[in-house]
Parts: sequence; structure tokens; C-alpha cells
Amino acid sequence: MSRAVDMVGMAKNCLRIHHEGDSIQLFWQRGKANPRPAPAVTFTHPFDKQALADLRWYLEEYLRFPYGLADDNAAKIEKKLQNWGEELFELVFRSSEKAREFFQAATHDGLNQCELVITSDNPEILTLPWELLYSPSDRNFLAPSLAGMSRSLSDYAVRAEMGDLPQDKLNILLVIARPYGERDIGLKTIARPLFESIAQIRKKVNIKVLRPPSFEEFERELNSHPGFYHIVHFDGHGDFDPNSVGFHHTLGGAGQGVLVFEANDGSPQIITAAQIAQNLADCRVPIFVLNACKSAQEGEGSFSSVATRLVSLGAKGVVAMAYSVFAEAAKHFMGRLYGELAAGATLDNAVAAGRRQILNQRLRPSPKGDKPLQDWLVPVLYQQESYQPFIPATTDILDIEDFFEPTVSNLVELPQEGRYGFIGRDYDILRLERAFRQNNLVLLQGMGGVGKTELVCGFARWLDETQGRHGGKIFFVSFEQGATLSSVVNQVGRAVWGDKFSQYRQEQQEQAVLKYLKSQPSLLIWDNFEPVAGFPTGNQPLLNSSERDSLQRFLKDLRGGKSWVLITSRRQESWLDCGYRLLELGGLRQEDVEELAAKILETVGVEKKHLPKEYLDLLKLLGGHPLSLRVVLPHLKRQTPSQLIEALRLGWDKFTGAEEEGRDKSLTVSLDYSFTKLSDACRLHLPFLALFSQRVNANWLHAFSENPDDEYGLAYQAVFGENLQKADWLRLLNEGVEAGILEYLSESIYKIHPALPWYLRQRLADSYTTEVISQLEKKLLLFYAMLAYSFRQELISNAKLAMWVLQVEEPNLLQNLRLAEEQQNWSNAQFILQALGEVYTRINRKSEFRALQQRVLSKIGIHLSEAKAKGKDAFDFWRYLRGNDANEALAVADLETARAIYQEILDALTALNDSSVNDNIAVFYHQLGMVAQEKREFEEAK
Repeated sequence: MSRAVDMVGMAKNCLRIHHEGDSIQLFWQRGKANPRPAPAVTFTHPFDKQALADLRWYLEEYLRFPYGLADDNAAKIEKKLQNWGEELFELVFRSSEKAREFFQAATHDGLNQCELVITSDNPEILTLPWELLYSPSDRNFLAPSLAGMSRSLSDYAVRAEMGDLPQDKLNILLVIARPYGERDIGLKTIARPLFESIAQIRKKVNIKVLRPPSFEEFERELNSHPGFYHIVHFDGHGDFDPNSVGFHHTLGGAGQGVLVFEANDGSPQIITAAQIAQNLADCRVPIFVLNACKSAQEGEGSFSSVATRLVSLGAKGVVAMAYSVFAEAAKHFMGRLYGELAAGATLDNAVAAGRRQILNQRLRPSPKGDKPLQDWLVPVLYQQESYQPFIPATTDILDIEDFFEPTVSNLVELPQEGRYGFIGRDYDILRLERAFRQNNLVLLQGMGGVGKTELVCGFARWLDETQGRHGGKIFFVSFEQGATLSSVVNQVGRAVWGDKFSQYRQEQQEQAVLKYLKSQPSLLIWDNFEPVAGFPTGNQPLLNSSERDSLQRFLKDLRGGKSWVLITSRRQESWLDCGYRLLELGGLRQEDVEELAAKILETVGVEKKHLPKEYLDLLKLLGGHPLSLRVVLPHLKRQTPSQLIEALRLGWDKFTGAEEEGRDKSLTVSLDYSFTKLSDACRLHLPFLALFSQRVNANWLHAFSENPDDEYGLAYQAVFGENLQKADWLRLLNEGVEAGILEYLSESIYKIHPALPWYLRQRLADSYTTEVISQLEKKLLLFYAMLAYSFRQELISNAKLAMWVLQVEEPNLLQNLRLAEEQQNWSNAQFILQALGEVYTRINRKSEFRALQQRVLSKIGIHLSEAKAKGKDAFDFWRYLRGNDANEALAVADLETARAIYQEILDALTALNDSSVNDNIAVFYHQLGMVAQEKREFEEAK
């Protein structure tokens, strides 16, 4: 249930400032007694146009560029806040003896026992910053200490109760409308801090983001769930339309407030407050929360006109932002507001608590670091009566389940967030949302290091958090090492149906996954897709033509279904021929650059407040490129912004390297500069990491390079001139982390950015011949083959450790498997594939193992004669691969296929006339016996 509360709510006293004409009158009400009036006085407030403009600059613009005289001007305005508040206080509470008496009596038991209400029918009066009322005797602003403060209409009939609402959770419908695209404020400016702030009470709060944020969808959602939502939170724009017909406010002027929704195509959709209010009333939604966006460019009173219209037509309360609100302030306010409401507070008490939270947490981010801001006056409340929307069940016993973390996630194999977390990209997420409204297949194209992977992972988490793929799941597959359709199908199947998925034939698996994706609103992310068809153009494709055709066919089959597919690549993939929507990704926007830069500087111990304004010029020069920011900004620890700018421009002018497809010249220049600032040892040894993929383990670097007397250490010394111990490697890797080139994960493991191996390989090529590098690669291949063999054996005695090592090293094992195939080094290829096969089988990735085997078999030759022509190692490998084919055929009762393969292998072994293979011959006789037994040919089975 929910209920209205007496005008004094839960406070003992209520002071009401009533405006009418050109005068105001103070009323005092204690408890349920009748209100007592003080004499009316002429109202002349201190807020002229310049004062209001100064206040808006302070709250909205000051911290965006706090340089020059900005700090001095802000300090002057902060002093004026008190002066304005005192003038207002004198007029309201000291204009007569009665007014003095009422204020003293109402606040005798403390401001927290008193509520303040301003009533008027004039939007200009209602929009004045009444929150600045300042008591000179108490030496503080009233608003943060009051039990509640609200605005209301003078002439209003209290309406009937809305009926009972759900009491298990506080239900919120969040409408985020950004119809002005790139010129608009960020998509998640409010949503991001809102979700962060309610993380601790998420089990008590249900938030759904409206998609698309159109008025038609708004009507559909509310009418589908009448009496369900406690709050509609509108995060968008408002205005006042003087020509709007159908409503004349009490001052006699035509027109009314409007809100700007977003049509399905992203264009503005102007909706009157009356239309919105009607839906709220019809569907029994009591509270409307309204954010002011770009408020400096809107007509004065626009949000007041919307708020008062909504209240006049039946909304129990409207919470609005009188000025654009900083994300940090929104986080503190919204978190406390919704937390208090979820705990059973009245709306006015919850707003008051939120205001106090802003006051207590007054630091806001700026280009010069965190600075204090007096923005506690930004939130305002419009209501006609105190209202309690949610009354939670009370119990003295805490439920243990309230302390459990959610165990079910809709995110499947999504990479963990990087060192600095996901930052910004609001407009790009908006572009993705809009693109998927028009086409369920989207390709995101961007240069290496521009942040494609971070964006799609951030988009995935955003959708998961806001019920954007409600009913389905979100899947992530990287194609960097040549994932296939089998990888995609197996991932989806295992996540949806568990272990039993592996019991079905490949054709059945594909059919089931395809039907699931077409009928359920899921998201497939195919990341780093460019190597699939060969990248840069002209390079050998990672997948053969048959595997590429399978992916193309799969995408075409998904067209028009409920699932979305998001592909990232450094180029267009026109060969897919599936009609995808293309989006191009550039650098970060200015506010996102500043946020990422702040985190980088904090990590390396540089204080922004000590940096000159040239720091912003440096950020602009780096073009919003995330990897460039990561590798350049740490050098501010020892260089000034001007020195860095000069060095980068010099590097740009002197750049003579070839610009490659999908790579930004500025990134190369940034990496070059960062590399020159590394120690001599780091510059010498880090290029070895060019031979690794995604991750590198200091233990294996040490094992490979430590001993000058074994073949690995000898090969390493021949190239780099010395051998290294583990401590040496940890020092070098940590230096790379400090320089932004690497990222520390855990347990001596470091993450390599996808754009880095290419750059490091260039450094190798600049110093060593192709032959020298090739010999080093061959030794590393042998090292990984032996590592794979060793930990495959370890699966018997220490499976947990072995599985962990092999799974962490999967990218490097796959890379070396391809290298072994290219070099026709079949024995090492077999060691690696067998280890991967053990891992894939144990974690139900059998279809991926099957795809790897088929790829290798196509290189060796499917027919015995082809394999034998490549030598004994190729024959042994062929026998292993074909034996697995036969075993799979036997497992699915394809007995004729199994018999034919077993017989072919047996004949080949027998023809060798070699007693050393007698054990193998016995194995295949046994397998043929199993086939005969299944066929009930018992004589032959003997």
C-alpha cells in the first residue's frame, strides 16, 4: 500500500510561504492544528537577472574550466549566496513580530522538526532559489537542515488515493531521451551515478530503462503495467510552449510545459505535460522525477511549468533539478533519495535526506582535481501533500539472502574491466542503441587502440544493468585467434542448456542455437573480427573459406530476429554480405578524456591541481585516443605538459614509418615517445612480448630466458645479449605497467593490449633480421609445446592447477598451434592440440575442439596418402585426428563411418610392419570390435 500523510508529514511543524499578486504571507501550523497567519508583506526578492545568471554560471559552468579568475569569481558568488539568503530570510521571517514569533516557535525543537512549503501559481516565483534562505542567528542555510522543503500550487483540490502499489520492490521506469544526438548531454550522465548509488539496495529497487524512449512506448509500458510503477524518472529536456492549447494556468496565460521524448528514429518528440499527467493518473504512477538538461538554454520556468502541471493533474510529487546537475552530485542525491523511499520515507523527507547527502559530499571533479561546490540547492520538490509511496515489510530478523551476491548473470565470458574501468562513450552507446532499433546486425569499425573492445563490453554491461536484453543473454567471443562458428554455437548452447547440449550432433546444436537467438532478445559480440578474412588486407585469413562461409550464413539467418549481433573490426567486412549497419568509432569526447586522464594521473601520483592549463592542450593533441592517453600521460610525473606537447609534435613531424591499415599514426608516435622514456633494459627486452598474445606470465618468461646452457636460454641470449631471472622480468613488466604499456592482472600475469604486439614486432624488425626472429619464434613454439605436454600430464595428478595454467595460456597456445601448422611442425602441433583438447573436453567445448581438429586435418591432408607424404610426425598426428573422428562417430552411433576410419588406420599401421606399433594395432582392433558389438555382429566382435 501507499498513503498520503498530513501536510506536516512526519515533522511537528510546517511553515508555509504563500505568494499571491505582489505580496507574500507566512503561515505556521503545529501538528494538526489550524494554520495561523502572519501579516502579508510586499515581496521584493534580491534575485535580479544578473544574480540568477551568476548563480547559474557557478552551478553549471565554473568547474568545467576552473582557470584564470574562475576561482576568485566562484568565491565571490559563494559569499553572495549567503547575502541573498539573508535578504530573503529578513523579508520572510523578520518582516513582522508575528513572522519572527512563528519562525522561533516552529524551529524551537530543531529545524529537523519543521517543514517549509512555498505556494504560488506563478512559475517565476516557484523557480526562485528559495533553498538559499539563510538564518543569520543560526549561521546556516535552512534547506539542508529542514525535515522537508517543497513547492506547491495555491489553488488545488486534493485528489483521491491512487490505490495500492507493489510493496516488494520500489519500481522505477527510467526514460532517457537524447533527441539532440552529439549536441546532447551524455546518455548515462544521470543513469550511471544512479545505478552506482543503488548498488547496495538493488534487491529492493527495480529499475527498467524505457527502449525506445518514445511517448508511444511510454504509454505502452505504463498501460501494460498499471499500478506497478512507483516512480517515472524522466532524464531529458523540458520547455514551455506558450502556444499550447487546451490549458490556461491560473494567471490567465495560455500555454503549458512540455517534455521532449525521442521518436524511434531519434528525432525530438514534443509531448505536453497534460498528456504525460494523464498517463500517470490512468496508470496510477504517483511520483515523477525530472532532470534538467541544458537548462541554461531553456526558457525560465520551463521545468516549473511542467512540474506544476503534473501536480495539478494528480501527480503526488515531482522532484526536479533546478539546474544541470553534476554526475557526482546526482549519485549522492539519487542514491539517498531512492534509498530513503525504499526504506519507507515520505517523499519530502527523502528529498531532504538527499539534499543533506549532497551537502556532506561536496567535492566535484574538475580539470584541476576535485573542488567543493555548493550545489545542494539544485534538487527541488513540487507536491500538494506529503506522500509515502512505499511501505516495506518490517522484520527484526535479517534474511541471510539479503547478503548474498546475485549468482545468475546474463553476461557470458565478458572480459573483466580494465585498470581504469569503463569510462564515458555515452554518445557512442546512444548510437549503438539507435542503430539496433533499425538493424539487428551492427559492425563497429575503428582504428587499433581506439577502444572498440572497451566500448562493446561497456555497452553489454549497460544493457544487462538496464534490462536492455531482458529474457536473453549477452555473449562475447574474440576472433583474435580465429574463433569459428563452432565457438559461437558452443558458447551459446552451454550457457542456455548446460552440459546436456554437448550430447547432440553439430547440426542439431546449430539449429537449436539459431532458433534460440531468433526468438530471444540476446546480444552476440564478435570482437577483433578483422583477422578472420586476413588483416592487414593481403595477409593469410585465420579461417578457411568454408569456416568463413559458415559465419556468413549464420549472420544471414539471424537477420530480422530478436537477437542483436555487434561485430568489431579495424575495417569494413563487406565479404559478410549480410546488410549490417556500419558505425565508425573515433576518439573519446572531451569530458570522457578528462575523466580517463584523471584516473591515469591518480594512478601514477600526479595531482591535477598543480598542472597548468596547457594540460588541456595536451589532452586535445592526443585526440581522445585511449591508448595514447595511457602511454603518454604517466610521463607528466617528470615532464611538463608543454614539454610533452613539443616532443609529440616533433615525433609527428619526423615520423617516417609506414601507416598501416587500421592503425593511427598518432598512436605510433605516442608509443615511440613512451618507449624512448623507458629504461635501457626495458627497451631491450620488452619487444620479446611481440611473440605473445593477450597475456604473458613472468614465470614462463623467466623459464625461457634464465639458463644460458639450455636451448631456450641460449636462443634468448643470442638475440638479446643476456639472460634474465624472474626478478628482472617483474621489474621490467612493472615498468611497462607504470608507463601504460602493459596492465597487471594477477599471479605474475600481465595483459597485453591487442595493438601492442604489432608495435613491438616493428621494434624487433628494426633491430634484428627476419631469420633471427624466426629462430626465436621456433624455440618459443617448442617451449609452449613442452609446456602443453607437461601440464597435460599434470591433469592426472593436479587437475586444478593444470586446467588453470592451460586456460590462462589458451591465447598463446592457439597462436603457437597456428605457427606449428605454418611450419609443418606436426609433433609440436600435436602436443599443443592434445592439451587444448583435454581442456575443451572437460569444460564442454567439444565442438570447438572438433573445429580445431578439422582445421589441422585440412593442413595435413584428410587422406592417408597426403599425411604419409609429409613424414612420420604428420602420419602420427593424422592417426590421432582420424581416431578422434572415429570415436565421435561411434559415440553418436554412426557405426559405418567409425568402422571405415578405424579400418583405414589399422591397415596403415599393419602395412608399416613395425613391431613398435603393435600396441596401437591392438587398440584399433579393440575399437573395431566395439563397432561390431554395437552392430550386434558378435562373431566379428570376438
